[in-house]
Amino acid sequence: MSELSLRGIDSNAKVTDNMFAGTLTPNYGAVTKFTLMRGVTDFSNLLQFDLFETGYSFLIVLKIPRFMEVLRNRSDDYQGLINAYTHILEYDFRGANGIDDINTDTNSLTNGISDLNVITRVNEQNGSQFSMNYYERSGSIITKTHELYLRGIKDPRTQVKRYNGLLRSRFKQVTAQQKEPTKDSNDLAGSTVDSAKNSYNSETNLMIEKGYHCEIFHFLLIVTDNTALNLEKAYLLTACQPTTANTSIYNVTKGEIGFSELNVTFNGFPITGRIVNQRGNQFLDWINEHTCFDEMNFAYNILTDPASIGISTSTSGSTETVTREATDSPVIKSDSSGGVTFDSGNRPTPDNNVIGS
Repeated sequence: MSELSLRGIDSNAKVTDNMFAGTLTPNYGAVTKFTLMRGVTDFSNLLQFDLFETGYSFLIVLKIPRFMEVLRNRSDDYQGLINAYTHILEYDFRGANGIDDINTDTNSLTNGISDLNVITRVNEQNGSQFSMNYYERSGSIITKTHELYLRGIKDPRTQVKRYNGLLRSRFKQVTAQQKEPTKDSNDLAGSTVDSAKNSYNSETNLMIEKGYHCEIFHFLLIVTDNTALNLEKAYLLTACQPTTANTSIYNVTKGEIGFSELNVTFNGFPITGRIVNQRGNQFLDWINEHTCFDEMNFAYNILTDPASIGISTSTSGSTETVTREATDSPVIKSDSSGGVTFDSGNRPTPDNNVIGS
């Protein structure tokens, strides 16, 4: 009896552990059954050329900084700003840069005359910068949110951390009216004020602790194949901090008219693995359930909501008549197939086993 059998291990069993579980399984037969580009290339059979296509990705905002959660629940203005910001990060996302290759270091084996370099170290990406491009909206949503964040973690003139007034002297009497935090079922960041319950006092709605753990975003980067149905790779971009508030957009020259495209940069740490891929698949399923990728099935608001163009319908017997009426404020209807407005649906929630507490 073999040593493996004595240990209760079946030596004939196939290894089922797959570090790439959850990602798209290649069509191996489409590769191994062809001579590909050796000799005459058979361009009459394109099954052998199922190539990886770039350009298909999504971003999920898993968590926003705790002090920004508290700010959002103290102020309707901040709530609108921060919710709009997280919505833009996800729905205006056009791609990200900053994922590095896995590379190696070598040492030399030598007999004094000849050398051979052998790999002695494998390096994976550490803390890095991740950049994304967005067009700034009227009202400076991205710039204002980043300024709110940066001024919160350190006042630029004093370098003191006060979280925009959330950290106060215990001797200072709070006189401002503050509303109690409420749980938001449509929380765009996928979290509620409950996640910050140990960071602030619910009676005063002020922060009672400070630290880097209160100042970080968590994102999930999902890269798919060209169907947007299958996961190629998922990365957890954790402990992210925006590096810049692009206040330079307020430089103006008369006669020079243009849009402001921002290079939004975060410092962060990339994590990947089977659990991250599993989470990526859950969010990818949710995205496909609530997003229309087929123009022929897209419910354009102008056609699906008659009120938006001042049309009302009335039915008399079996005959339907359409009349045009004046309307001051068109109503935009939420339509899950067309996705004309945000619908949280059954959005997956952050998993503490993935993103940490």
